Amino acid sequence: MNRFIRVLLLFSICFGNGPQETEPAKNPCADPVIAYARKHGVKAVPLKDLMHYYRTAKNCSKAGGEEVIQQIRLNEYTRDYRESGTMAGWTSTHAVCVGIVIFYYFLGLLISSKPKSD
Repeated sequence: MNRFIRVLLLFSICFGNGPQETEPAKNPCADPVIAYARKHGVKAVPLKDLMHYYRTAKNCSKAGGEEVIQQIRLNEYTRDYRESGTMAGWTSTHAVCVGIVIFYYFLGLLISSKPKSD
């Protein structure tokens, strides 16, 4: 068994492939994360890809793609403006629920009777 492991280790050292270098993308603005953000917005980028998006956006700006990043930001602002007019989304739902809870809390304080002390 010991001899088998040594032979296996020798073969893996002799015939193993070294790490292959991957060529970085020449145009960071052509990254799929940037394309996804252009189409759906930055808020739609998954959380696990958010750091990759910020890194790629910075590299894209340095490579001369400031207009692409500005267009993404402008689209995000206009989308937020349209959605804020209709009070659609989790933020408005949360605000309404908090408002109702606060209203009923103070209503309960006003209506409740104090215990009589003898």
